[in-house]
Formats: sequence, structure tokens, C-alpha cells
Amino acid sequence: MELTAVPSRRWAVTVLASALAAGCAQSAESERPVPIPSEAFSLRADGAVPWADEPIESVHPQPAAPTVAPGTAPCEAAQLTGSLDRWWQPRSTEQAGDAPLGGQLIGEVVVRNTSATDCTLQGSAAVRLFSKGAEVPVGRLSSAGEEAHRRVVPVPAGSSALLRVAWSGPFCAAVDPPFELRVRLPAEGGEVLAPVRPREHPACSGNAESILSVGAFTTPTPTDPQAAVRSPLWDLRAAVSGPATARPGGRINYTVTLTNPTAEAVSLLPCPGYLQEVRASANGVVTASTSQLYRLNCRPVSEIAAHDELRFDMVAEVPAKAAAGETVQITWSVQTPQNLPSEHLVGILTVTVTT
Repeated sequence: MELTAVPSRRWAVTVLASALAAGCAQSAESERPVPIPSEAFSLRADGAVPWADEPIESVHPQPAAPTVAPGTAPCEAAQLTGSLDRWWQPRSTEQAGDAPLGGQLIGEVVVRNTSATDCTLQGSAAVRLFSKGAEVPVGRLSSAGEEAHRRVVPVPAGSSALLRVAWSGPFCAAVDPPFELRVRLPAEGGEVLAPVRPREHPACSGNAESILSVGAFTTPTPTDPQAAVRSPLWDLRAAVSGPATARPGGRINYTVTLTNPTAEAVSLLPCPGYLQEVRASANGVVTASTSQLYRLNCRPVSEIAAHDELRFDMVAEVPAKAAAGETVQITWSVQTPQNLPSEHLVGILTVTVTT
């Protein structure tokens, strides 16, 4: 098995040297303009992958924010449809004991641009609550600040914007769901009807007025479709080894071994990330803690062969203020955009601080 693994890695060096030199180095430079040393592109003499100091912000790709042309007109009701598909309760507030009487429901009106024309939304909207065509008597409040009112939200054709709504109790009106929100757009854009899909409402538990609090329009936070996909690294296992002692402020050179127990090669591309957490403690009390997300150095190798393993050199630093006798724990874990069991690719190294 070793005879087949070595040629595969050597082939990877020649093939990936040019492709990853451009791809991975450009990615690193976009996040932190530090050149990657040439040693990072070749395996060490002992077969280990060199460490590359390549911090990253996230393993998830950053989708482009929606844009429209300068001077795009404000949205009009005829361009939009709306709905509120879910309420949720701020449980942390309830546990704190300061929840409003009757509770509070929080939701988001999704406003979709179903037309073929881009438009914009700026500021808050006036929102009224209806049941079976009749307006429901609730108070109304705007929670949008000055900055939110200045923000212009682009809504390209086919995309959407969000409007946050909080409904606090007590709600004692003698009306039944289904409910409907009527959203009066800013800039005299007309009124959008937004059916409220859930049937919940705040409870009737006091004499205060029920309030609808409405924020400003915002752009939806994009979701990564890869988050629910099974990671190709799912079957790998990780083990960490390194020195038993280190000095305050000293450098710890340790090794992470990734093992492939399966009968098929496992690709490492695109290069995943890894989270390195360093925690110093004395008598069970944490005295210093740091964490950093890095890009795994996949330049010299593209895969781990079946029933094979690959060693990666790693570097960490002992907190400068760690005292002799304290314990430093390094936790190493793979981070990918895809779904990955948290316990599979985690390794822990414990080091004692010496003088």
C-alpha cells in the first residue's frame, strides 16, 4: 500500500503546484496578503505536509450581495408579494422573567420581487393586522433606528427583502386566525398583503395593549446550500501528537494525522479549514484562551489513499502569560462547509508549561 501511495502524492505535487499556487494563494491573499512560502508546495522528506500560516475568516463561501443599478426606483406594491411563514418566541427573554404579558412572537415578512424590474426599499413600513378582512385593534410601533432608515435595500427582480415584526401581548381581541398583515411601503409605494401562515398569537393575560413593532427592511442572510451536504471527509479520522512540555510564549510544533479507513481514496479538495483552539489553565481555572480558523495546506497532496494516512505539521503558541505548572490544551478540528460529525475529525493535545 505504501508503494502506491507515494507515487500518488508525488504526482499531486507536480499537478497541483501550478493550479493551487494560483487558487489557494489567491484565496489567502484576498483574506490576508501574506505570501505562501515555497516549502508549502512540497512534502517534507519524512512525508509530512508542511504547515502554512494561512488564517481565514470562514470556510463558507461569501455570496455576492444583491445589487441594482444606481438610481433604481423604489419598489411598488404591484411588483411585490409578501408572507409571514413562521413565528418564534424569544425564550431567553422569557427565562429572564421580563417577558411581556401574554408573551411575544417574532417573525419576518418575506417580501418578494415577482416582477421583471429591479427596485429598492428604504426605511420602515407601516404594518396593520387584519382578520377576515377586518382590521384587528393592536398598537403599532416602529423599532427602526436612524441608520436603518438611511439604508437602501436592493431588491433585484426575483429576489426578496425581509421586514422584522414583533407581536407582543396580551392579545385579547375576539378574532380568530388566519391573520393577514398589510404592509404600507415607504416612498408611497402602495400596500402589500402578507398572509400570516401560522395560527399562533400572544395570550390574553393582562390589561396592557397588544403591540406590533416593526423594523426596517433588510437583505436576507444567504444560506450555504453545502451546509446540509455530507462532507467527503466524513469517514476520515484525526489523531494529534506532540511534545509533553513547552515554555511560556514558546512555539509548539505538533502533528495531526488524518487516517482513511475506507477502501476508496478521499479527496482533500477543495482544501478544508481547521479550527485551532489554545487554552491555558491552572487548577481547573482558564487563564488564557485563543482560537483561530486556518486553511489546511493541501498544496502538496490532493487525496488520502484507501487504508492510508497523511501527517500534517501544525504550529501553536503557548500563551505568554502562562505560568510554570499550568496546562495548555490544544484542540484541533476540521471545518468544512458540508455537514460533518463533530467528533470524527477532532484531536486534543495536552502540554505542561515549564520554565
